[in-house]
Amino acid sequence: MRRIKATMSTALVAGIATLLTVSATNALASPGAHHPRTRGTRAGHARMMLIDASLAPSMTADPMFHHVGPGAKPWKLAHGTVMVTSAGLNLHVNGLLIPGVGTGPVKTISASLYCGADMTMKAAATSPQVALSSKGDAVIEDRSFMAPATCLAPVVLVHPNGVLTSYIAVSGARP
Repeated sequence: MRRIKATMSTALVAGIATLLTVSATNALASPGAHHPRTRGTRAGHARMMLIDASLAPSMTADPMFHHVGPGAKPWKLAHGTVMVTSAGLNLHVNGLLIPGVGTGPVKTISASLYCGADMTMKAAATSPQVALSSKGDAVIEDRSFMAPATCLAPVVLVHPNGVLTSYIAVSGARP
């Protein structure tokens, strides 16, 4: 009798372990509203998440990305985020300023998405310019911002006054 109970217990534990493994594998294999790279939409359909990151202000010694250089002055940023999904671009900056100067001559910003190696010089997508307030605040919500189906090593650069050869903030973090 003990041997039957032990065998049944072992079979029950093995069955539960198999069920949990299959459930976990199915959850990872089919992205849906709970998959880490997708987000739900109002219609209930998942949208692909490409970037969901903070923004870092540029410093004059920062590297070039895709042949785009940092601004001529160091910038500070109180808070900034960027999200690129299959539904478009959503970018917020608060307090994007040149220390001691404010926004200086910068009155508008735009954003570009680059994919792949740094030798890729053409942006995959670029937003229209939006106003940058005197406090350094701006929001870009661009539903026509179309990321390519494949975008390896994505980076978003924030440009001053529509000057696509310079960036004043970049997706990432700075201590």
